[in-house]
Amino acid sequence: MKRAWRALWGSLSSGTYHIVGATALALLLAAARPAAAVQGLLEAVMEISVNAPSGGETIVVLRGSAGEVWLQAGDLARLHLRVPRGPGLEVEGHQYYSLATIAGARLDIDEQRQHVSLTVPGAAFEPTRLHAPGLAAASLTQAAPGAFLNYQLSGQRINGDATGGALAELGVFDAPGVLTNSLIERTAEGVSAGVRLDTTFTHDYPTTLETLTLGDSINNPGNWGNAVRFAGVHFGTNFAIRPDLITTPLLTAGGTAVVPSTVDVFVNGQRISSQSVPPGPFVIDRLPAVTGAGDLRLVVRDALGQEQIITQPFYSGASLLAAGLSDYSIDVGTARENYALASFDYTGALASANYRRGLTDALTLEAHAELQSHDAHAVGIDLAVRTGEWGVLSATLASGGSDGQSGLLSGIGLEHRGRFLSLMLSESYATDGFRQLGDSAAGLLPFRQRTLAQAGLNLSSSGSVSLAWVRQSYQTSAPLQIVNLSYNVSVARLGWLALTVSHTTGAQSYTSAYLNYTVAFGERRSLSTNAIASHGPGQPPSELLTTVAQNAPVGPGNGWRLSAATSGDYDADVQRNGAAIDVELESARNQGLSGQRGLLKGALTLLDGDLSAVRAVPGSFAVVDVAGVAGIPVYLDNQEVARTDTEGRAILYNLHAYEPNRISVSPEDLPLDTHIASDRMVLQPPYRSGVVARFPIEHVRGGTFRLVTPAGTPVPAGALVRFNGGTFHVALDGLTYVDTLDHGTTGEASWGDMQCKFRVGPPPPEDPQPDMGTILCQSTDNATTGAR
Repeated sequence: MKRAWRALWGSLSSGTYHIVGATALALLLAAARPAAAVQGLLEAVMEISVNAPSGGETIVVLRGSAGEVWLQAGDLARLHLRVPRGPGLEVEGHQYYSLATIAGARLDIDEQRQHVSLTVPGAAFEPTRLHAPGLAAASLTQAAPGAFLNYQLSGQRINGDATGGALAELGVFDAPGVLTNSLIERTAEGVSAGVRLDTTFTHDYPTTLETLTLGDSINNPGNWGNAVRFAGVHFGTNFAIRPDLITTPLLTAGGTAVVPSTVDVFVNGQRISSQSVPPGPFVIDRLPAVTGAGDLRLVVRDALGQEQIITQPFYSGASLLAAGLSDYSIDVGTARENYALASFDYTGALASANYRRGLTDALTLEAHAELQSHDAHAVGIDLAVRTGEWGVLSATLASGGSDGQSGLLSGIGLEHRGRFLSLMLSESYATDGFRQLGDSAAGLLPFRQRTLAQAGLNLSSSGSVSLAWVRQSYQTSAPLQIVNLSYNVSVARLGWLALTVSHTTGAQSYTSAYLNYTVAFGERRSLSTNAIASHGPGQPPSELLTTVAQNAPVGPGNGWRLSAATSGDYDADVQRNGAAIDVELESARNQGLSGQRGLLKGALTLLDGDLSAVRAVPGSFAVVDVAGVAGIPVYLDNQEVARTDTEGRAILYNLHAYEPNRISVSPEDLPLDTHIASDRMVLQPPYRSGVVARFPIEHVRGGTFRLVTPAGTPVPAGALVRFNGGTFHVALDGLTYVDTLDHGTTGEASWGDMQCKFRVGPPPPEDPQPDMGTILCQSTDNATTGAR
């Protein structure tokens, strides 16, 4: 039988023609004598529902002499069913499969209604793969040309000896990137000395998540190397460009739904996704995971409210990369010596490279190589393997040396971070000749063996306790060993109690204990008491110290701190955060030394043609333009952070680079003669650059008047008014509001088949929202102005 009959059936079976169409099609099928009849099968039109008592799909099927029902593979796909295992039946070049061969299937056939009610288990359906909704990165806000200058001035006097200093950082930026230069000046005993710190140009590639740095920088040491300052070229991956990007392996969860259902996904009790799924097996991937051990729970709920809960444990570690994700860096230049003591002390060519890749979600490989002329060189690999849902196992093997000697570094580690128990174990061993980049520059003793063991236990409302043990032996000196025990607990919501006991053995042995109790009162105030006890050479005497403090706010405001100890030591500090300058003054006595200190810091910014004095600019910033309206509060993440100046501008100096910074103004704060198209915007500035945000505000002249016809009746409510380029509607009693008043303008009103014209005179200049009185709207060409 030709498949065209199916299209005919679809057209006839809609609405009131369902019965007539079915009867007509049945007669046509009987007359056609399909080829399937030769094999003992006859074509029939049947309605098939799956796991439902009624409804379903209308399909042309083959019926056998024993009542069996055969469907084409394409029709099985329409029903979201898997093709049964085993051979099918070929009819006219099409493969048919019997519904009875579906594992676990049960058929109820209503011959009178020509309806098949098919009940199958969830495994009989084709699987569905869904993706958890991800975070979309906001559009990058282009940097405007500009500059900033951070400065810090300090002076102090200790036992009569006065010293001073200044720190400055200049940054120049534009769309290609940012160039920064910093220097420090010290003055002591009448002698001043200035030192250049860093000179660096940074350019980011947001689409590829890479960064190019020219000038002073710090190399990427990998998991086992030493970080070294150098001048040269750095190029590599920078995941900080996408703060929303999850680099650790994402979770995958699945289950089976027998009927259409809704699936809620919970990670450690927090719902992160809710999606609808069709019947059958389903898989939801790209689910974010918290670091450490946790539970993933699926709640499958059908239309009748029936639930099934699927729980599976997981483990996610920060040392793992998602499968297929790579992280690399290349550093080439010359090593820097005596940083902050000399401006241009560079010696020895340096090169290092680091590459990490997630081979699978459970295996991450890292390779690292480094060398410096006339100094050390090293190369090695590091593996991180997830051990089921329990933790991450890591292993390190490297070879390195210098001055004709070489050796090996090997290490193994285990990490488990759970909601109740956390463990960290690591063991590293280096042979006598092993050296790596930075050993000589840092003045470090070559180590032989390093052992770390740390355990933490979460006691819920009873607090938390942790124990750490570190032992390191050296090739040329006595070993060092530290044992540290700490306990923290919240005391009946009245404060926080912390106890720390530490014991160190080595060239000298000493023990110390700290007991701290802190209670907060108010939004920014706290009171803390510390009991300090110690024993051993060079340790401070035991004492009791009490401190009361008020933290300075993020914006302008005051902060202070007062401390006093039983030993006679004290500390008094006051801080004032202004709109452009922060000032801090401190006087203290400690172990027989008395001193005073003063600190002043702030910044100058040049952006959008304005030179402004602001507080220190540690990151990115913005100029917000509110169309010349002064005194308007500007909000960052719904918190007021600035007010516009006399020119209607405000500086936001604490924006986060590459992150969405949500700024807004309140329309209620704007004058009545303004209109704002949007009171919110999202800024995503580049690294340490400035952007300009202009709110779409226009100044308007609004007012009201009452429109009446020549008969004295009000123009009916709902009438359309076209006035000075705007369109408005008439309210009750002819009252009309427009925001386009000018020095005298003609308008037109229309309703139904009626139309009239009017003219409004110039508004009084001193009234921002004038009432222009009653205006006559005439049907003639001459408009009349007047107030009654």
